[in-house]
Amino acid sequence: MNTHERNLVGSLVALMILFWLGFLWHRSSQFPGSLSGFVVGALASILMLIPLVYMFIKRTKSLKKSITKFIPMATLLKIHIYAGVLGPILALIHSAHRFASPVGIILVLFMMVVVLSGFVGRYVLGLISTKMKEKKRQLNEFQHALNDSKNDLRDGVSDAQYEAFTKRTSNILPSFSLSLLGTSQDKSLLKEKELLKIVDAISDIEYSIMIHNTAKTWFSRWLKIHIFISMTLYCVLFIHIASEVYFGLRWL
Repeated sequence: MNTHERNLVGSLVALMILFWLGFLWHRSSQFPGSLSGFVVGALASILMLIPLVYMFIKRTKSLKKSITKFIPMATLLKIHIYAGVLGPILALIHSAHRFASPVGIILVLFMMVVVLSGFVGRYVLGLISTKMKEKKRQLNEFQHALNDSKNDLRDGVSDAQYEAFTKRTSNILPSFSLSLLGTSQDKSLLKEKELLKIVDAISDIEYSIMIHNTAKTWFSRWLKIHIFISMTLYCVLFIHIASEVYFGLRWL
C-alpha cells in the first residue's frame, strides 16, 4: 500500500471503531431482523468472505496462475484489504449495536481483532520493507565509497616511497623535503579517518538491517496468528448465519 491507500484504509478502520463505540448512545432491537437489516448483513457477509477467497487463491498454485492472468495479485490484495474493512463496518450497521447473543458478541470481537491486527501488521510490514530497501541502498553506497577509499590508500604507497626519498635528501633541501613530508602525512591521516568513518557507518547500517530482519521474522509469525484468528472468525460467522436460518428470519 502506498501512503494514500494506507491513509484511506486507516480512515475506514477509524470509522469502524467509531461505529463500534456507537453502542454507548444507540441501540435498536428491530433493525437486525428487518428486511433492511438482512440486506445489510448479507452484503457484510459477502464482503467478509472475499478475504477467504483471496487466501484460497493465494495458496492454490493452479488457481493463482489462472486468475492472475486477468487480475494481478496486487489488485487482489487491495480488494482483500478494502473488503476486509468494509465488511465489518456493514456488519456493525447490521447489528444496530444490539449485542444480545453470545455468538453475536464473539463475532464482533473476532471481527475487530482481525481488522485491527491485519491493518497494524500490514502497515508495520510495509514500513519495515521500505526501511530495508533504504538501508540496503545506503549500504551499497557506503560499500562503493569504502572501495574508493581503499584504492586511495593503495595509491598512497607511492607517496610513502616519495617520503623516503625526501628523508634521504633532507640534508640537501631540508625545508622543501619537510614540507612535502608533512603534507603527505596529513593526506594519509585524512584518508585513514575517512576510511574509519565509512567502516563505522557500514557497521551501523548492517546492525540496523539485522534488527529489521528480526522484526520481519516476528511479523511473519504474526501472519500465521492473523490467519488463525480469521479462520475462527469464519467459523463463528457460519454459526451465526446457520442459527439465523434455523430459527427463522423475522422479516419473512
